[in-house]
Amino acid sequence: GEEIHCDRHGRIKVQFHWDREGQADEHTSCWLRVASSWAGNAYGAIAIPRIGMEVLVTFLEGDPDQPLVTGCLYHGVHQPPYELPAHKTRTLLKTDSSPGGGGYNELRIEDR
Repeated sequence: GEEIHCDRHGRIKVQFHWDREGQADEHTSCWLRVASSWAGNAYGAIAIPRIGMEVLVTFLEGDPDQPLVTGCLYHGVHQPPYELPAHKTRTLLKTDSSPGGGGYNELRIEDR
């Protein structure tokens, strides 16, 4: 299947943990906007979360009809790109090629 699913605005669908009857498909949620560090008219930064990533969702002004993805989280299955705390001085952006992975691009700054 797809590794990245978004619409033309970069919005994604999510499976909320509390939705125990959700089908984990395109009908499971509304489209959610994804926050960015920089967003202008046809310029800025974009990183679309991939299917299976855990995301942090907040609700604008506490309104359940206005969910917003504000970030992605590491956990037991999805680990950071490098072992911590051994590489705690690295700041990086590392991608995974799609489809299927196997390759990557990396921008790394080592502050040691």
